[in-house]
Amino acid sequence: MTDRPDAVTWSRRASASTVGRCCLYLQVGFVGGITLLVIVLVVAALGLTAVDGAYGQLALLVLFLLIGGPFSLLYVLPLVDDDTARSSIRTWTDRAGYDRLRPLPAAVSVLAGAVTIVGSGAVSPVALLALFLSILAGTSIGTQLVTSWGEIDPEAGTVRVNDQSFGLEELAAVGVHRLPGTGTVVLRLSYATKTRGVTAPGYVSMPRDVYEEARPLLEAATRGTQPTSRQSRIERVLLVVFGVGALVGAVGAAVLGFERGGDARVILSYVALLAGCFGVGFLALAAPEP
Repeated sequence: MTDRPDAVTWSRRASASTVGRCCLYLQVGFVGGITLLVIVLVVAALGLTAVDGAYGQLALLVLFLLIGGPFSLLYVLPLVDDDTARSSIRTWTDRAGYDRLRPLPAAVSVLAGAVTIVGSGAVSPVALLALFLSILAGTSIGTQLVTSWGEIDPEAGTVRVNDQSFGLEELAAVGVHRLPGTGTVVLRLSYATKTRGVTAPGYVSMPRDVYEEARPLLEAATRGTQPTSRQSRIERVLLVVFGVGALVGAVGAAVLGFERGGDARVILSYVALLAGCFGVGFLALAAPEP
């Protein structure tokens, strides 16, 4: 993990941990399941229109597939043909670790995703919406927790994490949270200057063995340095008020939606989920620093 004695470097992709791989397979299964269902529906529509002799509708459908939407050939082919776009996509997939996934489990996850999407849609639109939001939010958080790369260089006095950098002398306090079963440590950082704290990362994840190696450097950097609060008491109170208000609104929208039923239930359930996410986010921002 070290390139030289006085520097600590690490690079960990989501596919390196069990939690990260599960999140990646869930993402592949959900996106691949949607893609598979769309392909099946398109093929079925083409076949039915051809069998029924509705050649006008068939021509319109083919025209739509060629130029009529964000997934049509008019939009997809330039993306596939462009070297820069392919390079960006390849870099993103390599950084996340999708290239480490095995074909057979990925194919199984796609089939399972398609079946789950159809099943949840058959139960209710609310179930489909909840599935979409839970997969989107849950897997994003899971992969972010276990994906990290960076360097702590005491000779240069710098810390570089996920393309963000700051000076060791700016570090004032470090809160440590060990995630059981993941081999990951999440650090909550506080800084000696309020301005620097706005742009520097507030949370950093790294493998546990790397943290144990970097721990003396972090403790030495924070020794004798007092953090400057990023938030005044008024700001924290306002965030708590907004957070609690959003959560109360989420509960009210959910109750009202289930009472009314029908399309109102779908719309209000979406509003409740969105308000709940904002409420949790406001309360997280209001949490005191280490």
